[in-house]
Amino acid sequence: MAFIVVMWGSAFPLVKIAIAEVPPITLGFLRFLIATPILLGYSYYRDRKGLRAVLTKYPMPMALMALTGVMSYQVCQNLGVKLTSATNSSIIISSDPIMIAVFAAIILKERINLARAGGILTGFIGVLIIILSEGQLTSAGSSAFSGDILSLGAALSWSIYSIVGRKLAPLESPTTITAASTAVGTVFLLPLAYLLETPSLPRSAIGWSAVLALSVGSTCVAYALWNRALSEEEASQAGIALFMVPIVTAILSTTFLSETLTVPLIVGTALVFLGVLISERAARPNHER
Repeated sequence: MAFIVVMWGSAFPLVKIAIAEVPPITLGFLRFLIATPILLGYSYYRDRKGLRAVLTKYPMPMALMALTGVMSYQVCQNLGVKLTSATNSSIIISSDPIMIAVFAAIILKERINLARAGGILTGFIGVLIIILSEGQLTSAGSSAFSGDILSLGAALSWSIYSIVGRKLAPLESPTTITAASTAVGTVFLLPLAYLLETPSLPRSAIGWSAVLALSVGSTCVAYALWNRALSEEEASQAGIALFMVPIVTAILSTTFLSETLTVPLIVGTALVFLGVLISERAARPNHER
């Protein structure tokens, strides 16, 4: 989970860099066009029968994961980052543990005890402080509201993807699930890129480096590890760790993108840390505390 947090925390400033040269939806397609053959090749090498089986046995779940975790998430995240700051988008998307926990309780019948609920609430308050801070909103410009709404759509999309992935996790290999859903999602992204924008490739080494880092680190490795994590612990508990993503994003964005580190951001970050700590302790067995 720590590695996932670092990979996805760095994804937001990398997207900000890449969309200076590549349209947002095209960026999502390029990211998965590079990542999908790697995931498919690795999955086929490990379990070729399983890869075929997951596409034939679970066509609807695979399509839903592709629509939400790949197509919808990429469109909402990339457009959101374009319209608002990388830090702000990351913080809003970090609210998805709340949605994951709610969906997990309703669909998967996962139990949320009082301590974990307190941790989620504490973290969410930290997120709200940052979102509602006047400095963050005004610095992002007049398009910030649209970017915020799109980022919230990305959080909702990821929550649905995670719940479906959690339901399939006991039945199939996490690597196979990731490879199959990303392959279908890549196909879904292609017509959108041509219908909604004029596709173009990166023009510089920095642009290509950002695309490759997003493809290999934030997609291949992080997506596979995320579905692995969902196979080993409850979806709501795995989702809690995603509260840490904005912290990584904020550090990188203030360092490399000159985004402002405000007092509300510092206070909100402290509450996010506290929320994660409370929730992690609440999920451990008594003898581990």
